Amino acid sequence: MNNLEIYYRALKEYRKETAGNTLCEKDRKAITKANKDCDKLNTIKYLCIIDEDWIKRIEEGLEFVEKAVQEERQFIRVNGEVVPIEKVKRISKDSVEHLAKHSEMITHIPEEETDTVVPDKLYMVEKLSDYAVYENRFLFMLLSYLRDFIQFRLEKIETLRRTYISDLSVSKKIETKKRTFTIETKIHEKRLDNPYPIADKTSASIVKRIENCQSIINMLLGTDLMVQVAKTPMIKPPIVKTNVLKMNNNFKNALALYDYIASYNGLGFTYEEVHTDYAPYGEQLADELAESFLMTSFTAFKVGNGIEDLLESAYVEEEKRRKEAENKKLEERLKRLKRRALESNKSLEEYVLLLDERNRALERDSEQLALVRQEITALNHRIDVITLEKKELNRRFTELSGQIDEKDREIASLNQKYIEDTTALKNAHEQEIATVKGDCEQQIEAKQLEFAEKMQTAISEYEDKHAQLNAQKQQLEENAREVKQREENLDGEIGRREKEIEEKYRTEYEEKAKIAKKTADDAVKELALVRGELDGIRVAQGKLEPSTDYASRERFVELQEAYVAFEKFFKAQWKITKKEIRKQVLWAKQAKKNKKKEKTES
Repeated sequence: MNNLEIYYRALKEYRKETAGNTLCEKDRKAITKANKDCDKLNTIKYLCIIDEDWIKRIEEGLEFVEKAVQEERQFIRVNGEVVPIEKVKRISKDSVEHLAKHSEMITHIPEEETDTVVPDKLYMVEKLSDYAVYENRFLFMLLSYLRDFIQFRLEKIETLRRTYISDLSVSKKIETKKRTFTIETKIHEKRLDNPYPIADKTSASIVKRIENCQSIINMLLGTDLMVQVAKTPMIKPPIVKTNVLKMNNNFKNALALYDYIASYNGLGFTYEEVHTDYAPYGEQLADELAESFLMTSFTAFKVGNGIEDLLESAYVEEEKRRKEAENKKLEERLKRLKRRALESNKSLEEYVLLLDERNRALERDSEQLALVRQEITALNHRIDVITLEKKELNRRFTELSGQIDEKDREIASLNQKYIEDTTALKNAHEQEIATVKGDCEQQIEAKQLEFAEKMQTAISEYEDKHAQLNAQKQQLEENAREVKQREENLDGEIGRREKEIEEKYRTEYEEKAKIAKKTADDAVKELALVRGELDGIRVAQGKLEPSTDYASRERFVELQEAYVAFEKFFKAQWKITKKEIRKQVLWAKQAKKNKKKEKTES
């Protein structure tokens, strides 16, 4: 019994106690009806849509992988050692061949010709089967890769299928004359082990197929062949395509499965969220939640008031009352049994014994019937298993027999073909060698003469060409020295001219820049003065009055420049004018003095 079943049984027992009580029912209804709009229960589950293509390819490929494993390919490793004749246990053909090549191991010559020759040492051969061939290591690598490939996707699929997310919230307030009951509950739950996923037969059957593939792979990895191969280093890509992997049908399909899995990039499935909204609550859900809220409130009330002992005493009294009631019912049943025993003209002890005997007989019959049923079920299951094993063995026997016959025919055909091809190739090769040898000798002689002539001609041409090139080289070196000297002279002259021109133009530019700057300053000042005079005339004629026209930055700068220029002009002009006025006044006074003096003298 799991936890969910225990909780459900406890809830049923709890509700049995409160179902018939009027006060409990009243409290539940009050909670159920209060503030229904705030009740919320949302759940999220995931529905997986699994792509069957990769599963189908693995299922098809595993048939050939299983057959390839059953071939148990191996090679014989020969270990030989020369040992004293006393340690030799068995003489083989290899021992005799080795002795024929190493006669020094025979050191004792028999006295008579009929005696047996016994060597001092003998070559012993030990032949061991080695299953660590490249093809078997490839099968182990493929099975390991398939195991991880399936495990990775199966875990993700099962995690999604078993995911359950729920959000429950309740906000209620119940007020009566003597009680105010407020409930604020929020529960968020996320589980990854939900035993009740979305009922989808398609995904469930596909998951079963994936698990079957996983079981087959684990079974193949547990075979003796793969256990032995696992002890050797695992091969790494790229895979070397040996003749067995290219020609043997089982290994060729296993290699095709590896290529498919190695190039597979997707997850192999998609999923979609399934949202379910249970608001407003159904009648049963609301009633059960109200029951849980009341139990929570009771637990807090019990602890808060410290009435555990009082409630325990009441519980004991109630249990005692119920037990007395059950005993009373039992006594009434015994009285009825006694009355029936008297009516059957038997004593009470005989009646009880008869009932007991009948119960034991029924129990024995039931036990025997159950055992028989179990035996029948086990035997039927065993029959089915044996039948399946028999069919599989017959199929494998027929298949292996056909393969053996086919291999025998192929071996005989290959042997005959090998002998014929070898003989034909040997004859053709000998003829070709003789022909090629004669042709090569003639061609070599002709080539030698031709090569000698060409070599002599080439040497003469090379010497003439070498002399010409040396002369050209000396002339070019002389020309290069003259050109270099000229370049150095030109570089010096160009540098001097550039300095002179740069100095001349810099001096002229500085003088012209000073003149242009002074001219520009004078023009600016003259313009500002003219503007000031013009504004003064306008003011005098009443055509220009203070306004907001000079509020912008540009106009204000112009006004300021005009004011500065006019102020400078005013000060300079005032000095000149004041001097001129003084001269005129002094000249007038001097003239008057001169007149007075002339008058006085006259």
